Amino acid sequence: MFNKKCTKLVAAMGITLFAGTAQAAIVELTTNGGFETGDFTGWTQFPESGTQSITTVNPASGTYAGNLSVGGFTLIKQANMGVGQVTPGGQLINISFDMRGTVGVGGVVFAEFFSELGGGGTSKAEILFGGGPIFPNTAWTSYATTATTGPDVSGGVTLQLKVDCGANPSCASDVYFDNVSVTADVSAVPVPAAVWLFGSGLLGLVGVARRKKAQAA
Repeated sequence: MFNKKCTKLVAAMGITLFAGTAQAAIVELTTNGGFETGDFTGWTQFPESGTQSITTVNPASGTYAGNLSVGGFTLIKQANMGVGQVTPGGQLINISFDMRGTVGVGGVVFAEFFSELGGGGTSKAEILFGGGPIFPNTAWTSYATTATTGPDVSGGVTLQLKVDCGANPSCASDVYFDNVSVTADVSAVPVPAAVWLFGSGLLGLVGVARRKKAQAA
């Protein structure tokens, strides 16, 4: 009878431990993707030959949106997201944002995704949305796509939004972004302490069972 109870208890402990450590969760990797702090907190900025600002005029939602205006090129990044959370070798990453605006002659927008190395550099770089430019509409439009991680993401992943006029001196682009989101299905890893506790508990139960058996003999 005791052995049966012991077996059931061990099984229950194992199932609980497995359930507690093997569950996955959709995690938002961006910081301030909607610019709702009223500034570029969470973003890495490269103004270059353009200007970058936060506006309250006609955001897609909330109070603020990010604005990139340029006659050359300018870009912003959500850099090195998900360090220690995303996994290498093809993990699916969901990317979405809202965009509106205008681009002049020769003007384009690129959304780029990088798998970052911990010491610098990348293990994979791709231009999203089919590998080519995207063009804003004057009305807010939602864009969504997926990317996969490269063989090394020790430095996390990066989403880069770039407005570029190339070498066209007469180009002037004015583009707005809002509700930028990068999510990943992150699986929890077994906690060593929990594994140790489970093993200790199992050994304790085995010891008790042996003592009971010896007493009965």
